[in-house]
Amino acid sequence: MSFSYQTNPVSPLEDGPETERFRNAQRQALAKYKVEAQSRFLALKNPALKVHVLVAGRGDPVILIHGGAAQAVQFAPLMSDLTGTFQCFAPDRPGCGLTDRFDYANIPFRRHAIDFIASLLDALHLSKAAIVGNSMGGYWALLFALAAPDRVTRLVLLGGPAGSGPTPTRAPNRVLMAHPDRVPAEIADAASAASAIPGASQALNSMLEDVAREARNGNCCTYALRPELKNLKTPTLFIYGDKDMEGPPSLAYEMAALAPNARCEIVADAGHLVWLDQPSVCTKLLLDFLKSA
Repeated sequence: MSFSYQTNPVSPLEDGPETERFRNAQRQALAKYKVEAQSRFLALKNPALKVHVLVAGRGDPVILIHGGAAQAVQFAPLMSDLTGTFQCFAPDRPGCGLTDRFDYANIPFRRHAIDFIASLLDALHLSKAAIVGNSMGGYWALLFALAAPDRVTRLVLLGGPAGSGPTPTRAPNRVLMAHPDRVPAEIADAASAASAIPGASQALNSMLEDVAREARNGNCCTYALRPELKNLKTPTLFIYGDKDMEGPPSLAYEMAALAPNARCEIVADAGHLVWLDQPSVCTKLLLDFLKSA
């Protein structure tokens, strides 16, 4: 059953110089990777908001869900290689990019994540799809696969899903990127432009506060799902950087061992944004898995 929000946490995104700067940066990032993407806006029912989605390619559907403070265009390097075989749908999550602003205060986080992906699939007229998620997007994808296994054909956790370890503490040698200089300038420019859009920082902060509240109640994101992973029937692949800020590779092996149809691949010399650190390695792993029978 969907949760009906008792408050109105949505603020429509308003056009202005900040959004125009982001649109320009997004176009440049897509152009760099020769991704011919359509920028679409969909009206979701629950949560009731207007969501921005990048749509590119033809073939079986793949949903790409970005992490906490990121944007859909961060997946441009992957979309460049996927769109020859698959149709990619990359949404800006609530409060991010060109999707409506969102206040997560007191929102039941798990229910919200499941409802968002279900409503997105409904608005795209997709009965099911493969889902690829990074960080918070990986956590959301995992929640949805547990709740609606009949709607997820393949699940890829690209980098550690949020809260993979028992505590949010990160070791000093665990990083977002093993080599920050590998981040393409166009992707960095888009991230900078998105962070300046009014309401972006408030949405991120309210999300982090909501996650912290749930952690205090014993629901520390992905780690709290471990007892449920035995029910994860969807074919699942963990692609995990050996320097991922979520924790050591052992976390990925442990999670994969708990699920009946999961495996993991550890990518050397890569951090949390593993596909930006090692694009060719990640592309091959992702394509081989998505194409597998």
